[in-house]
Amino acid sequence: MAEELLLIGIGLALGCTGTGIWYTMRSRAQMRIPAARIAEVTSAITEGAVGARIESLPEAHEDLRRIASEINRLADRASKDIEEMRRLERVRSEFIANVSHELRTPIFSVQGYLETLLDGAVDDPNVSMVFLEKAYLNALRLNALLNDLIDISRIESGELKFSFRYFDMNELINELVQTMQIRAEQRDVRVDLELCSVSSVYGDKERLTQVLTNLIDNAIKYNVEGGTVRITTRPVSKGVCIAISDTGIGIPQEHLARIFERFYRVDKDRSRAVGGTGLGLAIVKHILEAHHSEPHVRSEQGKGTVIEFCLTANADA
Repeated sequence: MAEELLLIGIGLALGCTGTGIWYTMRSRAQMRIPAARIAEVTSAITEGAVGARIESLPEAHEDLRRIASEINRLADRASKDIEEMRRLERVRSEFIANVSHELRTPIFSVQGYLETLLDGAVDDPNVSMVFLEKAYLNALRLNALLNDLIDISRIESGELKFSFRYFDMNELINELVQTMQIRAEQRDVRVDLELCSVSSVYGDKERLTQVLTNLIDNAIKYNVEGGTVRITTRPVSKGVCIAISDTGIGIPQEHLARIFERFYRVDKDRSRAVGGTGLGLAIVKHILEAHHSEPHVRSEQGKGTVIEFCLTANADA
C-alpha cells in the first residue's frame, strides 16, 4: 500500500513538473514572438520610419503590451514634432524667399536710378530731379519694409514687450485722422468719423496706434477717387469695437482668409505701386492677438471692405 502511494506521489510530482515545464516553455514562446516584433518596429522607428507602429498583441504578456503602447505613443509624438519641424522649415524658406524678393525690388530700383544719374543724367536738371525723387521713394519703401521686418520678428519671437494701460480711444482716432488728412486729400478721399461715447480702453497705445494707422492707411490707399473712409466705434458689454470701412475695390472672397498672412497680396502690382510692404496686416493680427482680440473682415468686390476689432475696457478681462 505504501509503495502504491509512493508511486502515485512520484507520478503526480512528475506530472506537475512536466506541466510546469510545458507552461514555462509556452510562456516563453508567447513572449518571444511579441518581443521580436517590438524590437523590429523600434529599430525601424529609430532609423527614421516614424510611421511604423506595433500592432495589437493580445497574446502577449501585460508588460509587453504596456511597452508596445508606450513606444507607439512616443512614435506618435515624434511624428507630430517632425511634421511641425517640416512646416516651420517650409515657412522659414518661404519667408526668406519673400524677404529676398521684396528687398531686391527697391534696391535694384535705387541702383538703377543712381547709375543713370552717374552716367550723365545728373547734368540734366529735369531728369536728375525725377530720378532722385524716384530713388528717394524707393529708399523710403525699403526703410518701411525693414521696419516691418524688425517688428514682426520681435513680435513672433516674443521680444516685443507690450505696455498696457487705460487711454482714450476717441482721442487717439481723432489725432490719427488729423495726421492722415493730407494723404486722404491727395487721393481725393473723404474720412468720416462716427464715435460712440465709450472711449476708455485698456491696451498698448503705441501698438494700437500702429494697428489703426495701418488699417486707415490701407482704406485710403485702396479706395477709389472720390471715395470715403468711415471710422466708427460702438459699445459692447466689455469695451468697444472699432470698424474701418472704405468704398474701395474690395477683396475677392477667396482671398479673405489669407490677407493677414505675411507677404500675401491680393493684387501684387497695385500693392507695390501704392507702397505696401506685405507685412502690415500680419503685424495688425499679431498685435490684436496680444490684446486677446482679432480682426474681422467683410468685403464685397466693387463696393468696399470693412475691418473691425474689439478692445476691452477692463484690465482684468
